[in-house]
Amino acid sequence: MPKGIYADVFESGSVIGNVTRKAAEDTGFCEGTLVVTGGADTQMALVGVGAVKPMMYTVCAGTFWQTTVVADKPLFDKEFRPRSLCHAVPGQWMTEGIGFYHGFTMRWFRDGFCQDEKRKAAELKTDAYSLMEELASQVPAGSNGVQGIFANVMDAKRWVHAVPSFVGFDLLAPEKTGKAACIRAIEENAAYVTRGHMDVLIECTGKKPEEIIFAGGSSKGFLWPQIVADVLGVSVKVPDVKEATSLGSAVCGMIALGEVKDWSQGVDRVVHWDKRFEPDAKIHAIYNEKYQLWKGVYQEMMPMAEKRLLTPLFWAPGA
Repeated sequence: MPKGIYADVFESGSVIGNVTRKAAEDTGFCEGTLVVTGGADTQMALVGVGAVKPMMYTVCAGTFWQTTVVADKPLFDKEFRPRSLCHAVPGQWMTEGIGFYHGFTMRWFRDGFCQDEKRKAAELKTDAYSLMEELASQVPAGSNGVQGIFANVMDAKRWVHAVPSFVGFDLLAPEKTGKAACIRAIEENAAYVTRGHMDVLIECTGKKPEEIIFAGGSSKGFLWPQIVADVLGVSVKVPDVKEATSLGSAVCGMIALGEVKDWSQGVDRVVHWDKRFEPDAKIHAIYNEKYQLWKGVYQEMMPMAEKRLLTPLFWAPGA
């Protein structure tokens, strides 16, 4: 295939041109504005939380959740579960396990089942998700037996997820297994998937993290980061700027303009920390058992998806 059909490749943070007159008319940018290379979304998020050095573990928790570790070489899992990609930072790599639709699942539940919370949030000028977490915080670890069956731990050789479901309701105790338990079960499902990805990354690196960085829209609340800390059993650090991808793109601009000498100086200037969540040892012990139970229940739910009795959450082409 002729090389001429491909665009030139530049490192992130490189000046590659200027906004043309036509582009200015189409976008509203000023003609002549510098055009700078950015990077892929997760890689920009890693820059935006300061994960620019090896052995930094991060969960980029948006619509999808990427559980990642930075390394100075590509990490390959012999079972082909996570995937390794180039980092935006030259000479660095990132390996990620992708949690499908975690943030989207919570939004679906908000819009489908939490009309009262949305109405009350509008009256109080607050966020419906905050009210939902207040409800869920009254439910103990394990959601009173309710299991959220949504995303699965990533397996790149066969990306198949179960039919989206809640199981484990106690019909004699609606106050224990109602809306609040379902909200917590969604958050626990995401944390269990993150635990699975983290375990795989630890296998690849041979090093367990002392802390992880948790960013993105899902990090804005008070309960979800704590559940992640309790399920993983490690300290969780949340940045001041949750929308880390945009901040990482800004660092690319700083590099291109020569405002900072390197990536480390760039993130030192703009990345600051909001909160830290420490794991509760007793709750972590409970979640160790609940995580194993969730894995077993999830596998029992898979045949419905494999037989196409109902629509799975996700089924990769060719899987």
